Amino acid sequence: MDFDWLKWLLFSFKGRIGRQVWWLSSLAVAVIAGMTSSVIDVAATTSGGSTINPESQAFEPSAPYSLLLLAVGLLNIWINYALAVKRLHDRDRTGWWLVAQLLSVVVATGLIGAAFAVPEDQSDLVLKLGIAAAVVAIGFGLWLFVEIGFLKGTQGPNRYGADRLGAGQDDAKL
Repeated sequence: MDFDWLKWLLFSFKGRIGRQVWWLSSLAVAVIAGMTSSVIDVAATTSGGSTINPESQAFEPSAPYSLLLLAVGLLNIWINYALAVKRLHDRDRTGWWLVAQLLSVVVATGLIGAAFAVPEDQSDLVLKLGIAAAVVAIGFGLWLFVEIGFLKGTQGPNRYGADRLGAGQDDAKL
């Protein structure tokens, strides 16, 4: 197995990948991350490394298990961003669109949260702004999902590299 290719696929933000590679890689990463998190949860529960909060009945792993879950989550985020950036590159778009999407979610979340913290006479306006920002963030997210998951990549080379499917090259002559 070519581990350099796998390392590039999962951790690099350079180059291009097609829809099929993106879908299969994203699904495989989701399954592996979910299974890994489940194994950590079971290990925490069976080893006595967790408690159940009596008020919320929520599972609360101890610090070492929480750190493992955090590491799995951060690794999952990194890999998914690397895959999405390469997919955007295939569409001849910059990966910075993902940062813009993240910022729109942060702004919407902050405004909605602030609506509950400001005085009542101001909360209505802040909540409306938060809802408007949430609608923009959802629309932005849907656009990116369609762009990344369903639209065909640029044929031939673009500023991010060669076409991985080999499209745009001359046909072989007999």
